[in-house]
Order: sequence, then C-alpha cells, then structure tokens
Amino acid sequence: MNSSRITAIVTFIILIVLVVWLALYIMADKKTVRVAQPVPEEVTPVESEPEAPVPVVTTPKPVLPTSGIVTVHIGEMATLGNVSITPSEVVEDSRCPLGVMCIQAGRVRIDAAVHVGSERTKQTFLVGEPFIFLGKMITLTSVGPVRKKEGSLSLKDYTLTFKIEDVLVDYVNATADMVRVSSPPLGAVVGKQFDVRGEARGMWFFEASFPVAVLDVNGKIIAQSIAKAQGDWMTTDFVPFVASVTVPGNYIGTATVVLKKDNPSGMNDKDASMSFPINIEY
Repeated sequence: MNSSRITAIVTFIILIVLVVWLALYIMADKKTVRVAQPVPEEVTPVESEPEAPVPVVTTPKPVLPTSGIVTVHIGEMATLGNVSITPSEVVEDSRCPLGVMCIQAGRVRIDAAVHVGSERTKQTFLVGEPFIFLGKMITLTSVGPVRKKEGSLSLKDYTLTFKIEDVLVDYVNATADMVRVSSPPLGAVVGKQFDVRGEARGMWFFEASFPVAVLDVNGKIIAQSIAKAQGDWMTTDFVPFVASVTVPGNYIGTATVVLKKDNPSGMNDKDASMSFPINIEY
C-alpha cells in the first residue's frame, strides 16, 4: 500500500470522527437550551355594576266573601265563598194559602246538598232554623212564592233564600268532623231551659253519654248536664245526641256552652272539647 492511499484512509477516518463529534455536541447543546416562556400580563378585573333586580309583580288574590245572602231555585247551585247549596226537593209545603183562614201557618221543608270546602253533607232545611256545618251557619230565611188557593206550585216555581254566616266555635283537640251542634244556633237567644242537639262521632261518647257545661262570662260553671246518644254509639260514624240544660233563674247575659269528650282515662292529653256562645235572656 502506497503512502497516498494510507493518507486518504486516515483523512476519511478523521472526517468521520469529526462528524460524529459535531453531532454529539449539537445534541448536548439542545438539551441545555431553555426556551423562555412568555409571562402573562396581570389582568386587573373590571368591577361591573350589579344588575338591578327585576321586580316581581304579584296579583293579589280576590278576597272571597264569607257571609251573605244567596237565592237559588230547586236543582240549581248557589255559591258564596267556599260554601255551595244545591236544593234538590221540596219535602213538605204545608203553608196556609193566601186568603185562607188556617189554624196553623204551616211550614216548608227543603232537602239540599251542602258543600263547605271539600266536605259535603245533606240537610233538610226549615224556614228560620239554622244549620251549622264546619264553621258555617246556614239558615233558610224565606221561600217564595206564596201559596194560593188555586193551583199548585211546581218545583221550578220555588225561590229559596239562604243566609250564610261564620260561626265562632272553639275546638280543643277536636274538629268539626268529630262533634257539631245543630241547636241552639251559635249566638242564639235562649231561655233558662233549653236543649243542646247535634251529632258526634261514637268515640266522643263513653257509655252512650258525655258531659255538657254552661259557663258565665267569667268562665264559672253555672249549669251542667249529660248529653245522651240517640242511637248506637259503638261506631266511628256520627251519632245524634241531646242534652237538656237548666241555668239559674237569676242569670241573664252571654254564656258559653261546652261539650266535653268523655274521658274515662282521666289523662289530660285525652281531653277534647267544643264550645260556642249563646245569650240567656229570659
């Protein structure tokens, strides 16, 4: 091998070494390069004015009347507040005809369905005799037209006027669905002797009775009686009752009738009562 060829080979080897060294140097340098990241500018929040609240417009609910007068025909419905009355039948009309001399004036009895809220009952109304149901006193005040000697009235001829009133009844651990009074009307004027009539659930009785008391204006007991069931009291249904009451002859004025649930256990938490006002005047 001549010297020129040896020189070429050495030169080639040196060139390869330089290329490798240069490549390694570049790769090592890249590892040490740090790219500066941009620093985000601090943003100052802009305070925005709070949005004005949107006014809420509410429409006031109409105030329903709780008492008043309604007039209705047989088969129609009259409504006042949460009370509706639907007369269905004339059970009796024994009124003395116009222009006729009668020993008795006679009477009218009307069957009607009564709704107070979602509760419903049936009642036979007599003119002038109030009916109390769920805090409402309903009275048939008049029936028209008057009877005449000639001819007879058909159902469509009858015009019935009812008076609806709120009544002040105080219930203690009880509701109108447990005990209610039909006579005397709340706030009625009574004499020294009167009967308390109504109906109560069988659970209100014990041995077919429960106590009744009359209080004066100071809350003192001035009379006591016993209400007696007028039917089988061993039931959860309503049972009619009657209590005969006699107050002192010298007492005149406002009084309170209290109907007490019979409580043979003697435990106070088992006590329950219903009370309502009357006026004693004669």
